[in-house]
Amino acid sequence: MDTISEDLLHADIHDLKLGYVEDSGVDTYTCLICGYQTEKGIVYPENGVLYEAEKSMRRHIQDEHDSMLDYLLSLDKKLTGLTDLQRTLIGFFNQGLSDHDIIAEIDGGSTSTIRNHRFMLREKMKQAKLFLAVMELMEEGGKGRQPSAASSKTAQSKLPGKLGERLSITNEENEQILSIYFADGLYGPLTSFPKQEKRRVTVLRHMAGDFEQGRIYSEKEVNQVIEARYADFVTMRRYLIEYGFMDRLPDGSEYWVKQPEEKGKVKKEMKNQRRKELVDEYMSTPRPMGVLQIRNLENGKIYVTSGTNLPGAINGQKARLHSNYHVSQALQKDWKELGEEAFAFEILEELQPDPQAANDLKQQKIYTDKVAKMEKEWLEKLQPYDDKGYNKRPRADKL
Repeated sequence: MDTISEDLLHADIHDLKLGYVEDSGVDTYTCLICGYQTEKGIVYPENGVLYEAEKSMRRHIQDEHDSMLDYLLSLDKKLTGLTDLQRTLIGFFNQGLSDHDIIAEIDGGSTSTIRNHRFMLREKMKQAKLFLAVMELMEEGGKGRQPSAASSKTAQSKLPGKLGERLSITNEENEQILSIYFADGLYGPLTSFPKQEKRRVTVLRHMAGDFEQGRIYSEKEVNQVIEARYADFVTMRRYLIEYGFMDRLPDGSEYWVKQPEEKGKVKKEMKNQRRKELVDEYMSTPRPMGVLQIRNLENGKIYVTSGTNLPGAINGQKARLHSNYHVSQALQKDWKELGEEAFAFEILEELQPDPQAANDLKQQKIYTDKVAKMEKEWLEKLQPYDDKGYNKRPRADKL
């Protein structure tokens, strides 16, 4: 799993469910998974349909990341606190499977066991709500206390974005941290990249000072500036973006230092048009859709599935397999034993966008129905069941 963004880790429940966050200060919506942005006031075309910024962001989540539930379930159990079985069951519950169907999918258990798991998950949700309330009350109590005169005098200026809401770094702390990580002086090399957040932010803010305000940098130029101080420029560049000290165009062709007081109309207009052009180009590019198979290179067994966005479908299948909660337990078992290199992801049939389809929201359903029909035909043709494959045989065929 890729590194989790700080925005996602600190997002509230509402934004986590949506998968994106709104920044009213700069009129943008930002994907919590990959950082993709849309901007209010810009219309985004896709397959002949025009979408406003928030609707376009919702479609981005669906097309590129399948769903927020799938993404969150794919996260490490240390982050979610869910066991592999719980993640699998939540996926089945979300699909609306009955208890009997779930028992058939996991090849064992009883309906009472499934009901017990449902009950325990609801209890876990109640506990999580209470714990969240406790923590929020604790933090609100801390914010209500007035800082001493001494600490007020030493407080640093507000950090960018939401960092300022949860972090306060005094001048004394700033000097102490920088002296540790820049042992040869403030203009010398960075000895190591800190793991503790307050130290990390302090170092990033200092490193951002190496860049000129108002100047546009290429990715190569950004790397050169960072590498003069720290060898791992890729990590440093990513964190400068994630923590809001720098920004870039979606294709990474231009980078710049974000202005601390940048609000409302105070934007970099020279970049807006370029951003719009890149986003329009991306959104107007039809997504390949159709049927694919996952083939075991050692025994030839296959798993057939489909999607209206084949790259997204492949990424979704890999995420489930890597996270050990794939719907096919047999495929999951072989994947775990043999590794990813033992499997091939192959396109069986691709559906070209229909220019005759109506240019409205019904178009997506037209494609979805066509893809579902194609998948059914391939299942009938290949019969990827039992010894030949990993798909579950349709219930009617078992009778």
